[in-house]
Amino acid sequence: MAGQQMNDSIIYQGREAGLGVIITQLSFLLACDRHVEYWVPNENNLAAEIKRIWQISDDRLSIRIGSNPHAIPNIESDELCVYVSYFHSEALCLDQTTPLNTSRKKCVAVCMHHGQGLKEDITVRGMPYNKFATARQYEILFTLLDRAGYDIITMNSNTMDLKTKTRLLNEMCDCVIGYEGGLHHLAHVLKIPSIILPWKFCDNGDPPIPPGIYFEPHRYHPDRRTWFVMQDADHDILTWSPLQLRDKIDQLHHGGGNNIVFDPLTTFDLETLRIRHPQRDLTPRLHPPDFDLIKQLRSRFNVTK
Repeated sequence: MAGQQMNDSIIYQGREAGLGVIITQLSFLLACDRHVEYWVPNENNLAAEIKRIWQISDDRLSIRIGSNPHAIPNIESDELCVYVSYFHSEALCLDQTTPLNTSRKKCVAVCMHHGQGLKEDITVRGMPYNKFATARQYEILFTLLDRAGYDIITMNSNTMDLKTKTRLLNEMCDCVIGYEGGLHHLAHVLKIPSIILPWKFCDNGDPPIPPGIYFEPHRYHPDRRTWFVMQDADHDILTWSPLQLRDKIDQLHHGGGNNIVFDPLTTFDLETLRIRHPQRDLTPRLHPPDFDLIKQLRSRFNVTK
């Protein structure tokens, strides 16, 4: 196996990465049911904050600062939760210990952009701009949420820390709506429903090819409380009534999402780790050595779709 394992620990080299990448990597590593020694480049890495907030015990996860030449190289992916479930905790450390709150709430969190402001049109089409809706579309969405009786909390600032985001979602938010990104991964570990808006273009900026483009985000968010919006008149959230929106969020609270990872037509090959659906190949886009690593660790946990 790449990387030496000491005392049956997984020694893993982390890196500077966004919230979604670190949540999915930690979910994968913790699912191996072995102690994880997670090396990070500096003390401000999100992995240490996640460990503290979710109160992940030292016998499951230890954070080390620097690099380890014997560590498993970083897997450059935020798609690993197609193989494991997201980690959870029934209590959170937010200044004081706070129960995970899965009750119904009065607000909806909306994530629109990376702190750069809304645009009237999408002119830059590569990642992450291919995922953003326009100012006019969010105006319609805000009106819909208001008529459905929700207060709106926007989460676009790149200066809002993880503890603040976690507290707002856990204590106040019934659902997260917006572009596909890290806030939805945070919602998954908090057991909060998500409604993910469709990609407008391919990740390299190429024109979309329906319907496959609409299933691309499914590989990133294998969560049963998540609804992926399709960009057509029958499925676009902007055409919903307030009652339809409230019914959809209620459905998601009961696990009624539409990720095709969980579709009976989806197949999973244990030998190759390929995950396929008639509409889309959902296999994580990994390098061959990463698949080898997953297969070597496979006996340590249940690989599921």
